[in-house]
Amino acid sequence: MDVITHIQGDEESGLTPLFLVHPISGVALPFLRLESLSEYDERPVYGITSPMHCPGGDKFKLPPSLKALAALYVEEVRAVQAEGPYLLGGWSMGGMVAMFMAKQLEAEGDEVLKVIMIDSANPEVFPSFSSAEEHREFAKATFDRTVSVGGLQHLEAGDDHPAAVAAPGYESEDDDDEHDDDDDDDDDDYGYPGSARERLSGVWRSASSSNTTVASSIFDQASPHMSDASLLSPGCSSDDESDFFFDDDCDCDSEALEAEEPSPLGDFVRQMRLHVHHGLELIAGVEPGELFAPGDALAPDAVLIKCTPERVRVSGRFADHEGVRLIEAVMGERAMRWDPARFRSFRSVPFSGDHDGAFQPRFVAELSAILRTCIEDLE
Repeated sequence: MDVITHIQGDEESGLTPLFLVHPISGVALPFLRLESLSEYDERPVYGITSPMHCPGGDKFKLPPSLKALAALYVEEVRAVQAEGPYLLGGWSMGGMVAMFMAKQLEAEGDEVLKVIMIDSANPEVFPSFSSAEEHREFAKATFDRTVSVGGLQHLEAGDDHPAAVAAPGYESEDDDDEHDDDDDDDDDDYGYPGSARERLSGVWRSASSSNTTVASSIFDQASPHMSDASLLSPGCSSDDESDFFFDDDCDCDSEALEAEEPSPLGDFVRQMRLHVHHGLELIAGVEPGELFAPGDALAPDAVLIKCTPERVRVSGRFADHEGVRLIEAVMGERAMRWDPARFRSFRSVPFSGDHDGAFQPRFVAELSAILRTCIEDLE
């Protein structure tokens, strides 16, 4: 797996490619669920995955800011498309990164046709974490939501085949057609159309090896940072280690994944926890004016695909914290604190899916239709 992965469309097409940035999990694999975003499946669409989840990711350390992360992804995009115009998008944290990328590309003299954000709030409005405990609780809540509706929901306690959660390149003994009682040959059990399922094979591999395909759900990963003996828990950091290494005694593991997963699924879970923890810190670290400085030129045309708001659930003494109330307020707003006056054009489009479940099978057709409408008039 590379940082830039071809998702759909004709790579030789004359249409401007669409680059979609990963959510806070760090993985772009959910984008494979999208239906074709152009007539005759012509427009090329690429997913951007964190280098942490790619071969050699065991040596990668996330940049210190969203701006720096965007600069890294701009370099990767230019390796695929050397010159503009560019077409960018992203889900949640990915939309924030895409906006930073757009600003950087235009500052370098390139044209950005549009930025499409799937339920991405303006990161400038979020305050820094007041303590390590607060960071830990928010990271745990975010990770738990990602697990429950973002792709690991099929992992049941006592599963004989943990890898049966639609592992890319993995086929369990029960996956043969002769054992399949489902008459529908076009979709797998996890909502992937047949074409998307074919694109999975051979693409997603371990971060520590370029030759070993690993088991996952809609994600794929292996972690170099911890042994199999302990699962990472966000924010359980040691004072004498990096903020993103974690103690074995920490009790903030997700209840959904209480049992130790066998490698490589357990490795993937640990690495995803690490990415969620660090991603929240990057978002909370964005300063007012860092993305939209006074006197800046107008930002590119933007579309915000606005998900149906849902309650933010954080356990412990932070359940009624002012940070929770702020997040709920921002996520409930039509513009999510983006100032339309700072863009050449800005449009908010309602979407019935919720934030964490936006790419669940029941919402994919609607989301794909919205995305098609957003880009159908662009060459």
